Amino acid sequence: MNWRRTHIGDLCDLVNGRAFKPSDWTKEGLKIVRIQNLNNPSKPFNRYNGEVKDKHIIESGDILLSWSGTPGTSFGCFQWHGGNAVLNQHIFKVLVDPKRILPLFFLHAVNSQLDEMIELAHGGVGLRHITKGKLESIEIPTPPLNEQQRIVTRIRDAMERVDELRRLRNKAEDEAKALFGSFLHRAETDAGTNMMTMDNILVDSRNGRSIKSLGDHGTGRILTLASVREPHLDVSKFKWVEMDDGVAKKYQVAIGDVFISRANTVEFVGLSAIAEAAVEDRVIYPDLMIRLCANDAIILPKYLMYTLRFPDTRKQIQERATGSSQSMVKISGKRLRSVEIPVPKLAVQQVLIERLDEAWRASTALCKEYGIDDSATFRAAILRKAFAGEL
Repeated sequence: MNWRRTHIGDLCDLVNGRAFKPSDWTKEGLKIVRIQNLNNPSKPFNRYNGEVKDKHIIESGDILLSWSGTPGTSFGCFQWHGGNAVLNQHIFKVLVDPKRILPLFFLHAVNSQLDEMIELAHGGVGLRHITKGKLESIEIPTPPLNEQQRIVTRIRDAMERVDELRRLRNKAEDEAKALFGSFLHRAETDAGTNMMTMDNILVDSRNGRSIKSLGDHGTGRILTLASVREPHLDVSKFKWVEMDDGVAKKYQVAIGDVFISRANTVEFVGLSAIAEAAVEDRVIYPDLMIRLCANDAIILPKYLMYTLRFPDTRKQIQERATGSSQSMVKISGKRLRSVEIPVPKLAVQQVLIERLDEAWRASTALCKEYGIDDSATFRAAILRKAFAGEL
């Protein structure tokens, strides 16, 4: 391959976006395109309904170049597909010379050299930026236009295959997650029809303690709601807090404890988890969680945890949750006690526990396998091959 290389500054004009202040934002008007909107199209837009210079207006098909932010995530070239909008600062609108370089070829060529761009950037580890002059000094390959078009087509075809692989992987991951749900449904059916209210099962229930976090230090740790996202209590999800010995002892998490979240979104309110392993001292649970103590002559702690995740039980909990906003609803201890769950003999409970444990391990293993998103690695490899003349 013997492609000519040309400075970016000789191939295009770079027009920086407009600097907006939060006080400029409005509920209506043109979308303000920020770096986060380029990295993640699902991110919400701020808007602006005032006068805008033509040079700051972008439309579908325009090439944009982000030159400031977090290395590895914020730098890069994008093609805008969101219609008329106004460009925020720290992003260039790229006006290429069509006689010398195709817009999409420019995009891919720049993205193939992000490491060089980041090396030339100034600033700390977390936030850096590259000056316009240094950016314009970077050289990119400029083969004849017909060769550029061939490469763009080859890159597009390869990227489409990566997108398809990602869609298939996401579908497989969703199915793996649903696998455990199907086992919960089957276990609920097999548990039988001997229904009991939580009020007749619980010996005690207690809300946790509300303590403000102090950041990255403290005399103890308080769990977050993320710790009950899965059936097994995740004690790595915590915040540091200051607590006295009395609080530490009263709310200490112990092996075998069953917890339920009493406040969360409708989707996650009432999720249950059990502490299966020994927990270090001075690890407590928060006010937004309830510790459940059941009559172990009637129900096994782990079966209680699983049955609180049964589809019908989840439905009852969600129906009893109250709140003016769907972003945060609560289930009180009193309302929780009216929930009915199937309670078979202890021997049957143990069989269901073993079956659900095995299903959870299988589902988790599949999710771990399918959850590895290597599409970014594939895309980078495609660009390397393309600009090495191997596509």
